[in-house]
Amino acid sequence: MLKSKLQKKILLMVTSLILFLMSLMLIVFVVTDYLNLLDRSHTVGLQTAKMLSYMDTVKEGLEEKADVEKAGDLEAVIEHYSNQVDATYIVIQDKAGHILASPDESRIGEVIPFEDGYKAIVFGANYSMLSSEIIGPSISSKAPIYNEEENQIIGVVTVGYLISDLREIVHNRVEKLIYISLLILALGIYISFRLAKSIRKDTFGLEPEQIAKFYMERKAILASIDEGIIAVNQSGQITLINTAARSILNIRTNRKGDGIDTIFPNLPTVEELTGPDTQSFEIVYSAKRLVVSAMPLQLEGVQKGALITFRDTTEMVEVVNTLYEVRKYSDDLRAQTHEFTNKLYLISGLLQLGKYEEAVRAIQTEISVSDHTNQFILENIKDAHVQAILFGKLGKASEMKVEFEIDDNSSLESLPKWVGTGALTVILGNLIDNALEETANSSGGRVSFFALDFGEDVIFEVSDNGQGIQSDQMDRLFQKGYSTKSTTRRGFGLANVQQALRSLGGTIQVSSTERGTIFSVYIPKYAEKEEREVK
Repeated sequence: MLKSKLQKKILLMVTSLILFLMSLMLIVFVVTDYLNLLDRSHTVGLQTAKMLSYMDTVKEGLEEKADVEKAGDLEAVIEHYSNQVDATYIVIQDKAGHILASPDESRIGEVIPFEDGYKAIVFGANYSMLSSEIIGPSISSKAPIYNEEENQIIGVVTVGYLISDLREIVHNRVEKLIYISLLILALGIYISFRLAKSIRKDTFGLEPEQIAKFYMERKAILASIDEGIIAVNQSGQITLINTAARSILNIRTNRKGDGIDTIFPNLPTVEELTGPDTQSFEIVYSAKRLVVSAMPLQLEGVQKGALITFRDTTEMVEVVNTLYEVRKYSDDLRAQTHEFTNKLYLISGLLQLGKYEEAVRAIQTEISVSDHTNQFILENIKDAHVQAILFGKLGKASEMKVEFEIDDNSSLESLPKWVGTGALTVILGNLIDNALEETANSSGGRVSFFALDFGEDVIFEVSDNGQGIQSDQMDRLFQKGYSTKSTTRRGFGLANVQQALRSLGGTIQVSSTERGTIFSVYIPKYAEKEEREVK
């Protein structure tokens, strides 16, 4: 019993095809065989008639009609040749139309006028035609019999094949072919059933409409995923790439069959990608920063390739930098508010105690220091973003009881527009914060900031008089998650600085001794396509 629509469809189609082909072949065979029989009847009948017309026995039988022995010879001749050529009948007539020899002995002596045979008896022609003159519709071949001495026509030999007999021959042959065809049909049905069963097994028992539905669902799911997905086989050739991957990588052509190294030349080798472990790493592709994960593809425990997923983190990094910038500004404003609140409390206390002169001196001292620093920043540091960062860090340094000074030799013009505020905040904010934290717990802590707009680079320098960085820590200083401090959830500041500098094409240098540490940052004034090495 057929439970599968696929099996029914295949069985129906194969059966219909076999029936159609067999019917077509039978029709062609019947027509061809019948036409061949007709042609053979014309040819063989005419040859036989000619041959009999030249035989001496036939001529003598016509010349001596009354001789019973000769008549018997004619009967024997026509019977013999009838069997030889499978003719329905052979009839010999004299010039008057009397039948001298016939397979039907009752017709011997009967006179049949030469209606279809007049050409033979009158003109001596040899021919074959469709005629009903002797018995019924048949292929009749006629040949004249000559008297050699007088060269006169003395009779006619007629060799005939009944049309009904020819059709019976074709019918008998077709009947045999029908039995063979039925056997072929049964074999075709069996093979189609086995084929359908094999196909159903290969498709895990799914019907074609189910396969189509799963394919469309798979296509829709892949198209709706925001992450880029690329599947590769064990040879590293791409077998699948989704819409998000094309969009992120700006791919317009079909890359199926291409090597994965044509898209990501810096990826690990194919052997590593198709290994048992999942790998994650960051790469830069056409100025886009991608977070890539590669995991093995397995089927029944056998490695079939790897699945590579990736996401464009460029916008994410920009959002994080913006949030970081806002948080830094918030912390700096809070520090300034706290510091000025303490000073206001001092002035308020002095006023309540009646020490007006001391209160005035405290106010004048604060104004003098603030005015000097503010005026220097505004006159020598022309970039508004750097100014905002410095003003915020001054308040934070005051709260942390750390001396934060701006080098008198500093000079900075407005930075290029492509140097974003977020990246600048990450770089300067982290370096200054690290320096402030390093010196906050020591007496006489001092942090110095230096900026110079010189040549093709903008130079920033942040120095402190802390304990310095040990030589064995220098190699891991920019490693994400590594920190020289013992507190948890640290170690991302300098890693973010490194990443921001890479996006700007800048470099950073570190020098450290027991008397302090100096971080020097170099940012090119003009955008570069290639990343500089972060030292």
